[in-house]
Amino acid sequence: MYKLPGAGVGAAGGGVGTLAATGADVGWWIAVGVVLLVLGTAAVIAAHRRTKRLARSGS
Repeated sequence: MYKLPGAGVGAAGGGVGTLAATGADVGWWIAVGVVLLVLGTAAVIAAHRRTKRLARSGS
């Protein structure tokens, strides 16, 4: 079985060497980061609205 360079026990947590070995494109990681930021923002807004709604109906 093929083993990626830098994918040994020491690199179990991942790292720049492992990313480079997989041929990961920087643009792809930026796109994933943007998607995560959008999803996180949407989750925070939804939680805030839910909390406000529950506080209004509770009093």
